[in-house]
Amino acid sequence: MSDAYVYVKDNTAEISLPADAKVTVKAKTNSSSTQQVRLTGKDGTVDLLFSGTGEHNTAIGQETITGPAVLTAVFEFAAADGAFRPSKLNSGGPYAIGNYNLLVVVAENGDDADYNDTILEFSWHTPR
Repeated sequence: MSDAYVYVKDNTAEISLPADAKVTVKAKTNSSSTQQVRLTGKDGTVDLLFSGTGEHNTAIGQETITGPAVLTAVFEFAAADGAFRPSKLNSGGPYAIGNYNLLVVVAENGDDADYNDTILEFSWHTPR
């Protein structure tokens, strides 16, 4: 797990995933505003795009990535005028619970301060 990390600046997160790990990526939303997360690889092409709206941890996407991977995640939300604006970010992890690992990036669009408007989770198991 030592090669996994997340670095947050503005509305962008750099995420490093462990070598040879099968990583599940889940995106959820808790907002009536459309939330959007773009995940790109080192080459700059869009690898994944999660977008949607909903409350109560509504799933807006799930994929599997096999590491090693360094990704950039850009978080935005649709304002009242429909234009996408940058979200504010926070992060946690990686956390190891036995052989289960979790890394989380959360976003806030500014209508409150609960940092759950978008939740992006990365999880994987390490061999015993």
